[in-house]
Amino acid sequence: MKELRLNKKLFSIFNDYDQFQIFTDDDGFPNYDDLNAEFDKIFEKFDVVIVNEDDYIYGEKNGKRELIIPDAFEAFSIALEVVNDEN
Repeated sequence: MKELRLNKKLFSIFNDYDQFQIFTDDDGFPNYDDLNAEFDKIFEKFDVVIVNEDDYIYGEKNGKRELIIPDAFEAFSIALEVVNDEN
C-alpha cells in the first residue's frame, strides 16, 4: 500500500486551516485557540504523520503507529499534491 510521510512543515500545509478536522470536538467545532500550537503538540507526540492511499491518517513514533483519522476524504491525493509541490 502506498503511503506518504509528512514532516511538520508538510503536515501544516496538508492540514491547512484544519481541513481534516483533527483538532475539533465531537460536534465539529474547533477545539483550540492556536492551530500552530496544535501542530506542535502532534509533533511532540509523533515523529511523522503518515497518510495512506486508503485516506487514513496515522501518527508514528519509534516505529509504532496510532490512527489519528480514518477515511479522511481525499487525504492521500491532497498529501501527494503537497509533497510534489514542495519537492
